[in-house]
Amino acid sequence: MKRLWFGLIVATAVGASAAPLGILVPSYFYPPGGLWDELNFAATRVRLVAIMNPNNGPGTRQNADYVAAVSGLHAAGGRVIGYVSTSYAARATNTVTADIDRYFSFYAVDGIFLDEMTNDANTNHLDYYAALYQYIHRQATNLVVVGNPGINTQESYLTWPAADALVTFEDGTGYAALVVDGWVTKHLAQQFSHLPYNVASAATMTNTINLAASRNVGWIYVTDDALPNPWDTLPAYWTNEVNYIRSLNQSAPATELKILSVSNGVSSVRISGAPGTYELQATSNLASWFPLATVNTATNTVNVQDTSATNTAGRLYRTRQ
Repeated sequence: MKRLWFGLIVATAVGASAAPLGILVPSYFYPPGGLWDELNFAATRVRLVAIMNPNNGPGTRQNADYVAAVSGLHAAGGRVIGYVSTSYAARATNTVTADIDRYFSFYAVDGIFLDEMTNDANTNHLDYYAALYQYIHRQATNLVVVGNPGINTQESYLTWPAADALVTFEDGTGYAALVVDGWVTKHLAQQFSHLPYNVASAATMTNTINLAASRNVGWIYVTDDALPNPWDTLPAYWTNEVNYIRSLNQSAPATELKILSVSNGVSSVRISGAPGTYELQATSNLASWFPLATVNTATNTVNVQDTSATNTAGRLYRTRQ
């Protein structure tokens, strides 16, 4: 009876949902009103994170207009992270942490965007970013650290860890021909963002978003803005972009978990939903969850064997994408 109880609890107590595609916007334009109002409206329709950048960083004093902008976006359901340059690990750590401190002192930010991140396997560089990552996460709970190498990078920047998410494309050309690294599919889509700019038409924008989703990217921002600063306004097709991403999220199949069998203490768990990468998590007490496996499927189902459940009286599962 104990094993039967285990299977029924798992099957009925835990649900799952796919992580919708979100927008990561380098919002390097001055608030309040105008473009920030458009961000607020978008945040009521899709997941949205704005990267604020008052003065190539936080500046030296609090700006009331940015305080209002952050508060407004939070009220709309969005999040805000602060831009900090690292100069490819050449900027002194104490200078970078001083910028980080100012953000948390001046504004209610939800994390930090570490720009100009290295992408090599140099352990000194990895240690540099890992130290910043740990420093940021000591400031508060539920913060996010987004690193921006802007191109394909090493898996170790996620696993060290040196960032919670990585921008692995930032360019005005070449997106259609981009080949992402194979290791990307071993991780969740929400850990990757692409920032294609100089995308002239709304039709090309939708094609670009489709490509991003197929490349295991959970955060996207496409703009027709171009150099020298492609982040100083929103694209002419901004409303179309928001509505298109919203429609993709609404049409995505619901994610479901099903216990196929429990044999000799080993559970067989089926994840059904949109193609992509999933992390299966487990718990025996609902207080603490731990990852069991990260799996990728090109179809809408994948099965996972939980061989670690043999010595447990009961186990619950959930998944995230």
